[in-house]
Amino acid sequence: MKRNLVKRMSAIALSTLMAGTMMVGCGSSSSGTAGTLASGVLTDKEVTLKMYLIGDKPADFDEVYDKVNSIMKEEINATLQVNFIPWSDLATKYQLLFQSGEDFDLIFTASGWGYYSQVATKNGFLELSDEMLQEYAPNIYASEPEEGWSQAKIDGKVYMVPNDKSEYGINVFGVRGDLMAKYGFDSITSYDQLEKFMDAVATGESSNGIKVIANGGGQNLQWPYMLERYGFNTISGAPTPTLGFDVNDNSGEVFAFVDTDEYLEYATKMKEFADKGYWAADSISSKATRDDDFEAGKTAVMVWNLGSVANSVTEMNNVHPEWNTQLIDLSEGISKTVQPYTNGGMAINASSKNPERALMAIELLRSNEEINKLTWYGVEGKHYTTDGNQYYTPTENASNYPAEEVCPWGWYSSKYAMTSSTEPEIVQETINKWKENDTVDNPLTAFTFDDSKVKNEMSAVGNVVTQYGVPIDLGMVSDVNAAIAEYKTKLKEAGLDKITEECKAQVEEFLKSYNE
Repeated sequence: MKRNLVKRMSAIALSTLMAGTMMVGCGSSSSGTAGTLASGVLTDKEVTLKMYLIGDKPADFDEVYDKVNSIMKEEINATLQVNFIPWSDLATKYQLLFQSGEDFDLIFTASGWGYYSQVATKNGFLELSDEMLQEYAPNIYASEPEEGWSQAKIDGKVYMVPNDKSEYGINVFGVRGDLMAKYGFDSITSYDQLEKFMDAVATGESSNGIKVIANGGGQNLQWPYMLERYGFNTISGAPTPTLGFDVNDNSGEVFAFVDTDEYLEYATKMKEFADKGYWAADSISSKATRDDDFEAGKTAVMVWNLGSVANSVTEMNNVHPEWNTQLIDLSEGISKTVQPYTNGGMAINASSKNPERALMAIELLRSNEEINKLTWYGVEGKHYTTDGNQYYTPTENASNYPAEEVCPWGWYSSKYAMTSSTEPEIVQETINKWKENDTVDNPLTAFTFDDSKVKNEMSAVGNVVTQYGVPIDLGMVSDVNAAIAEYKTKLKEAGLDKITEECKAQVEEFLKSYNE
């Protein structure tokens, strides 16, 4: 039986027909401004909504989404056609979808790393007005924390439906416990111990085909080694990772990482690691992921966020218990902030031919319990079992649809979220420790840079980061000081100073309204 959502839409459709007019959303308002929506929609015509997610398509994806689409069709007479952007192609393909004018409706986005501000300021995302959200996503509109909507605003307008999850983005390490034991490490509680362990692996395991850290090497390490251990955070929307702030400083000071002593220290360390062979020489071009290599036993260390490392640790210990894989947190005592709600959300393509139905689909993904749990955990009884609504247990088929990993982060619902019964106890212990001891508030965690006045400079700086910054991250330079000097020059020529000044001006205005 169709729910109230479609009943309400059918009533709208009927009244529209009786009036002898029908307007279909076309991505433009009566004034012709890109990114707004015309009102009115009919649900008697079935539509297919093309959606882009991040990552790789798992084996049982079609089975899961066939069930999702069955409910979607009943609810709003629409189905989802899902395409994936592999992690390795994210930097090149995501924005190209908009630049090429590809026909699609929905896409995952995120502030900071998921191109939210970059696309929104170029009119790539549809503006979501309060009226539109109230009409087509009433449950989300009512349940989303007000701070989430505030964080999603760019120049006063909302272009994404943020999730309602309060989480940390701090990186932790996954480490092969059998190799720790082999080289005499009972525990690893400091960066010094970690580096001694990595040295041992580099020396002793090269003949076994095991590298120290998963592909990307220093690019993965820049967060714990360059940012987090010093209490630094990035500016959401600025070229990543170029501009940031000190989480302990609420004055609003913004600075370029490349100008800090910490950056030189980090770059020097990455050069040292690369020279010791910590990661593959083809890391710049390789498309292997950090978790794939680690889970396959090709590396001894992995670094990523708490949830991702916990998932890998659990999976590895299920398949290879002899590896005794461990989760290690080296951030104790370091100030950290909670991620903004915009760290994961869903946006609608401004040129979507069915924007109303697209928003209704987001509403169902987050607010329909059956759909939400299907997309987050798979098919109950096949991919997981549950003894209620609080905990789930992955089955032997879980790898065919890994719980929490198939890019459902854009519609996280605290109402329906479950915790894995196999989750290592250290995960919640770590979260509790961070909450009690290390968490600080900083207004800039809610700030998103609007690059509309510096689009050309943003593009140029992005190219410089790729050409000159990444080799420094990977330690693949002959002289660190000379490489950094050249990097600074190229960044300046590309317009980083202009971006920085514009960012500082926006931060000043943001803090005025924030403190009112």
